Amino acid sequence: MHSDALNAQDRERRRWARALHDETLQGLGGLRILLSTARGRGDPDHLAAAVDQALELLTEEIHKLRHLIIDLRPAELDDIGLEAAIEKLGRRTAVFGGPKVTTEVRLSYEAGTSANRLTPEIETAAYRVVQEALTNAVKHADASAVHVRVSDANDELDVQVADDGRGFNGRPADERFGIVGMRERAALISGTLTVTTSSEGTTVRLAAPARRR
Repeated sequence: MHSDALNAQDRERRRWARALHDETLQGLGGLRILLSTARGRGDPDHLAAAVDQALELLTEEIHKLRHLIIDLRPAELDDIGLEAAIEKLGRRTAVFGGPKVTTEVRLSYEAGTSANRLTPEIETAAYRVVQEALTNAVKHADASAVHVRVSDANDELDVQVADDGRGFNGRPADERFGIVGMRERAALISGTLTVTTSSEGTTVRLAAPARRR
């Protein structure tokens, strides 16, 4: 595997380790202390109150963990496939007050010209890049229209998201716009991410080998 991909993979693992430590493990540790303290006091009323509080905290921790799992791999990719998931992203963006989104998704497996789907890592990367680019078009570019094109012809994945917004206007394309995260996702699948921007719009493009399962 390319060194850039390995570095990106290491960063991704560290990010997940921090999230699990800072949120899940600390939350569970707090629950243990809460219940242990209540049991040690031997007061039935205090114990009952602690159990009620623990149930509320458990609900909150389950909610956090569910979001972490969804971030790792969207359930929609397994439920309806990459093509339908991206089309759904476009519709959802428009419904919630975003720009008009048109999608052009041509994947060999969905079209029946390939017997195998893209690997889960590639599908996830493609989905997340489209998702982040659409988020930028809504939050930062003030775009009125976005065109999403995804294909995997000739064993090459090509993802392009082009909007007609105001571009970055000289602002650095840093973490505020999710560019760093998109580049890391591209590196994880041995791909490259390019961003071109002007006052007439921004185009995000992901190119990577279309490896299959």
